[in-house]
Amino acid sequence: MAKSTAKPSVSKSKPIKFSLSYVRVSTKDQLEGSGIKRQEKAYQEWLRRNTDYENLDEFKDLGISGRGKNSTAGALNKIIEKAEKGQIPHSTCLVVESMSRLSREIPKNSLELLLRIFKSGLTIAFTEYGGNVIDGKGNDPAWFQLLGGMFQASIEWQTKQERIVGSFDDVQENLENGKLDHFKGREKGTKHGFYSFWLNFDEKRKQFIVLEEEAEIVRKIFTMAETMEVKKIERALKDQGIKNPIGFKAEWFTRNVIRKCILENRVVLGEKVFRGKTYFGIYPAIITPEQYNLVQEAKQKRITNKVPQSPHHKVVNLFQGAIFCSECGGRIEAVGVKRLVCKEFNVKNSPKIEAEYFSLHCSVGRNQTSNICSVTNAAAYKQLHNGIDNELAILEQIQNFRWAEFFTDERHENDLQVEKDKRTRYLNERNKVSNQIEKYKTAEEQYFEQGEILPQNLRDKKNQAKEKYDELNEKYNRANLDIQNLKRKKTGKSLEEDINKRVKNFINKGRFDNQERFKFNMWLKEMGIAIQVDIYKQKQTRKTPHKNYAFHVGIGMFDFITGKYRGLNQSIDDLVALGLDEKQVKESEAKIYENYKKQSLEVGHDIRFPQPKKEVKPITKEEFWKRLEAS
Repeated sequence: MAKSTAKPSVSKSKPIKFSLSYVRVSTKDQLEGSGIKRQEKAYQEWLRRNTDYENLDEFKDLGISGRGKNSTAGALNKIIEKAEKGQIPHSTCLVVESMSRLSREIPKNSLELLLRIFKSGLTIAFTEYGGNVIDGKGNDPAWFQLLGGMFQASIEWQTKQERIVGSFDDVQENLENGKLDHFKGREKGTKHGFYSFWLNFDEKRKQFIVLEEEAEIVRKIFTMAETMEVKKIERALKDQGIKNPIGFKAEWFTRNVIRKCILENRVVLGEKVFRGKTYFGIYPAIITPEQYNLVQEAKQKRITNKVPQSPHHKVVNLFQGAIFCSECGGRIEAVGVKRLVCKEFNVKNSPKIEAEYFSLHCSVGRNQTSNICSVTNAAAYKQLHNGIDNELAILEQIQNFRWAEFFTDERHENDLQVEKDKRTRYLNERNKVSNQIEKYKTAEEQYFEQGEILPQNLRDKKNQAKEKYDELNEKYNRANLDIQNLKRKKTGKSLEEDINKRVKNFINKGRFDNQERFKFNMWLKEMGIAIQVDIYKQKQTRKTPHKNYAFHVGIGMFDFITGKYRGLNQSIDDLVALGLDEKQVKESEAKIYENYKKQSLEVGHDIRFPQPKKEVKPITKEEFWKRLEAS
């Protein structure tokens, strides 16, 4: 609602009449069109012709339907409610462009709305109908025009709906037949269309193409979402100067756009959902199903595993998502608490100061889940007044670790990109075949409903499509394994130097900068670096200053299927300690890793780690005889 600068004045010689402007457009796309300006201009023209009226206020319903919503929850409803409460002077004229702007309901409902307006003490004028003021009293011939306008507005809405439904039917038919003729390319100079902002449509080739610059933003957001909530992602993108490519009124990415348009949008997988049905392979995929599912699970865990904290608690964990409990493999949280402490230790009557303690807790043990983890106490993280800065200690440990022994063969970034492109190609091809299989299933159901059997040629095609899907699925999984191996097999000594330099620069320049902390946290996880924490039962206090904890860094081992942390990879150290050649050990380790992962994906669980045995309860003699008789 925009208030006018014109203020009503009181004249003793002539009573003042007031008017209100009501403007409405149905869709957000009309906000940039001429509809609003045309309605505002018509109102100004009406005021010039009706000099005995002064503007009181202006009301707008932008992007709101005239099919009931504006009269129940929009600005129009506010006008009527204010008039009914006596907050608007009696006989104030409500000026509207046409009946279709006021209501597109069925004539009966439109008539009830108009009678309510008159009953509230308002009069009304329609600029398209000549702008005469109507008060609803007497045998005003304007009623014929109003009733005609109600019928016309309702019929226009119904006609539009029929056209929309008809166009939707055409779209559905195209999607069923794998045609994309209804899509159009983005017009030159526009940032938006009827599909996601990282896509464009090539009308000549009749296929979608990926806008790599925009797609890279989406991939970055998904990587962040593995460990960060939407609020932090929003802030991080703004800190890094990454703007919303769509534009409109929101220059930056909002939480709703990040959540609804990106993280929960299955278009990133190449899928299109239309009228409740999913069509595969319509768009090129830019995110793998594994990463998409990982982000959805992480979001759900953040919702279900939130620990209520007092206003003085906050999480400040630089190693979030990369630091784990050595006993249970659960995530380690850093929690800050403010306390009053003596300024000087062991000095009588020492003045009190407020100090902030940051401690490390096992998220599982801290929730008193003792049957899973017994680590219920904490280790010091940051206690600067006590001279404890274990964040810095862990960084120095990462900096000085012998990474050259873990990152083996040299691979360039373009090699990794080749494998990623290959994986995306297999995913897109798999999606298209999946869509074809769905069509065969639909055809089979239709034949079945008619009491017929699917023709042999269609059955053969369906089986061929299934075989093709299995072949592409195997290639896709193979590409995933190759990418994992490429990430592990990098140049040893040079990578060690890079890590050393990266950590050193962060310690010296970026440790206290939020943006740099986010970047560093993401880099740790991309590298596969993990920190494992031993927390012992004896607490560390000022009277017992010995450490009750130990930190270990290395390459983390994660379950192939669940992604759960399983420990640090120490196999190379163990075998070298037995006197085996280090180079042969590394080559052998890489082959074993590939075989383990392939077998694990086939059986559905990570074969490197034994599954817990199911407890078998003994049965009584009576139960034994019952089962025997039943068999």
